[in-house]
Amino acid sequence: MRVLVTGGAGFIGSYLVPRLLEEGMEVVVLDLLPEPSTLAQVRNKITYVRGDLGSSADLYRVMLAHRPEGVFHLGAILAGPCEENPVLGFKVNFQSTQTLLDASLALDVKRFFMVSSISVFGRDVQEPVRDDAQKNPETIYGQTKLASENLMLWYARKHGLDTRGLRFTWVFGPGRTTGITALYSSLILDAIGRGETVTIPNPDERGDWLYIRDAVKAILTVWEAKKPEQRIYNVAGGVHSIREVVEIAVRICPDAQVTLQEGGKSLSPYPAAYDDTTARREIGWAPDYSIEAAVREHIDIVSGKS
Repeated sequence: MRVLVTGGAGFIGSYLVPRLLEEGMEVVVLDLLPEPSTLAQVRNKITYVRGDLGSSADLYRVMLAHRPEGVFHLGAILAGPCEENPVLGFKVNFQSTQTLLDASLALDVKRFFMVSSISVFGRDVQEPVRDDAQKNPETIYGQTKLASENLMLWYARKHGLDTRGLRFTWVFGPGRTTGITALYSSLILDAIGRGETVTIPNPDERGDWLYIRDAVKAILTVWEAKKPEQRIYNVAGGVHSIREVVEIAVRICPDAQVTLQEGGKSLSPYPAAYDDTTARREIGWAPDYSIEAAVREHIDIVSGKS
């Protein structure tokens, strides 16, 4: 199967693309980077197209030129830039989804997957947050993702297009450098693994930590599911405070220089706990990594031990 991966040179894409190749897929990657250093190890095995998600012409061009049977839509502008430029946020995040769905329908694409986000939920929802909880996003990024979710569901109902999606929590792992949650997850572990001095505000902040390899597993699980009735699912790893995760990291790196600043303000704009029971029941999703195993692998990679 030939598949298109938008944003394939980004954090999630850099882990997903090699797995798709292992599954025997022919992979076309669309990304804005001139050359995808994150995909260097598989560069000669993929077709790489430089293009802009905000350009409908670029999207139609890559779809027509390569005629994929499946689409993995990972590309997006993240929360900070969306708040600074809402028009661009909707153009890149929502309009690209609409264009790709239109092209998928016209070209008889068999399956369409999109990465969504827990940002579609507001703060005032009961935890753990269920898939069917009220969706009242407080950020432009969340609004773009909710609009894209609704559009995907409409294409499924109206046109029978096989659309699927996942809402990820705090996805962390080596290579994550952008996004709000990277500040208090991946970048902290990077610094500890490299032996740098780290100061952590509000260490009792809680969130759901989903390791990147489990996030990729979830994508493949929903992609391969025979009949995902709900189509868009919450996917969670496990709720932990920053303090808990740092303590695990310090046990691995006992010489780490870490300072915890007690009583800081909340860093995350999202609720902490999410219910992924439906994904577990309907598509058989379950994470492989415990938080201890994930932190150890992360640190081994950034420290050069793996």
